[in-house]
Amino acid sequence: MCHYNLFRHADRAELICAVPEVRPVPAFITGPPWSFVGRVRDYPGSSGFDYQSAEVSVHYNGFYLFQLINASDLKAWVDRDRRRPSDGERPICGQEEPREILPLEMAAG
Repeated sequence: MCHYNLFRHADRAELICAVPEVRPVPAFITGPPWSFVGRVRDYPGSSGFDYQSAEVSVHYNGFYLFQLINASDLKAWVDRDRRRPSDGERPICGQEEPREILPLEMAAG
């Protein structure tokens, strides 16, 4: 599982980019209008952050770009992470057992 650094777009507060701690920050994030807002860690019973979607996106893009429906979710995720004790024993991205990433299937329409 991964720990993600979260970046928010200044002009579009609902636009968030999650970057695994072990990955470089993408060039489009390295300055204005993006700013670091916190991090989320993966652990049982964690926030509503979609780790499965993040994992797939990171596999293909190196980051996970998404839009919040409820802007207060971001604050809740970061606050919840700050209250959690350190998990130095838990693996982070790139150190766990590799697993197969299944291709996304298109919905029948």
